[in-house]
Amino acid sequence: MMAEEQKPLLAAANKLKEFKIKNTPQRQVILSYLMTSHEHPSIEMIFNYVRKNGFSVSLATVYNTLQLLIDHNLIIEIASDSGGHMRYDYAEVPHYHMICVNCNKIVDVFDSHYKEFEQQAVKQTGYQVLNSQYEVYGLCPDCQAKLKKKQF
Repeated sequence: MMAEEQKPLLAAANKLKEFKIKNTPQRQVILSYLMTSHEHPSIEMIFNYVRKNGFSVSLATVYNTLQLLIDHNLIIEIASDSGGHMRYDYAEVPHYHMICVNCNKIVDVFDSHYKEFEQQAVKQTGYQVLNSQYEVYGLCPDCQAKLKKKQF
């Protein structure tokens, strides 16, 4: 493996250490994939990626690792796609998601103003917030163009 390819694995190993999570090669590769991917992968995509990269891993191991990372607030689950598959995202930098209801494309929006809703909710309810997510559903530009072409 070249030095550039090892950087995400090293970053993942350091993140696991920081959160006091037992460091295994499978956990490293899963977390590094989520840290660098913009695909918002499903468990099946993650499983295939790990296997393609030479790691012997079961689907249960991938699922358990994802749950462990969720429990430590390192990643989040995003609403399921039309096939019912949950999608996953690395959550270090606050952002929200635009989700296309037609093609399931998910785009990150890096604007933390949505956190103001969280602060308002705390003031109104007295809750202690542990985590929050904001998702916006609509039609992506590609799907809008396809639908417009069908109309003519």
